[in-house]
Amino acid sequence: MIFLRNFTRDDISVLQKNGYNKYSYNEICDLVDKWQTDKTFNNLYFKMFAIVSNNEIVGSASLYQRSNSIISCGIEIYHNYRRKGYATTVYSQLFALAKQKGYKIAVAQVRVDNIASIALNKKLEFECENSEYINKKGNKVYYFIKTI
Repeated sequence: MIFLRNFTRDDISVLQKNGYNKYSYNEICDLVDKWQTDKTFNNLYFKMFAIVSNNEIVGSASLYQRSNSIISCGIEIYHNYRRKGYATTVYSQLFALAKQKGYKIAVAQVRVDNIASIALNKKLEFECENSEYINKKGNKVYYFIKTI
């Protein structure tokens, strides 16, 4: 069974191993505390989740409001857990949560070199205009959009 839950301070070692290794322990504590209490980022809805399977965190997922009807979905499955169907299940859960909150459109950005994620988004019937954009991290990405 795959489910979403809040990150806790007990998860800090997992976060340090998976993408947050440049952050100090205290910085990660601050992030985790914000993820548990703050429901907004820049005055827009934001929620970060741990993806859990068999009592192990296998990745992270987020929802971030773009407008009153548009929500951005982000999923990262940690390297050792990829290609096991987790992302497909998590997207379904994120779509359900977003619909409950009144969002009608989901968007996602995927690096142009991430062939597996591009295929997943197409399988989930996201549309893509195939134009490359540069995101805030300086990566070339495609934007995907889907009615939910």
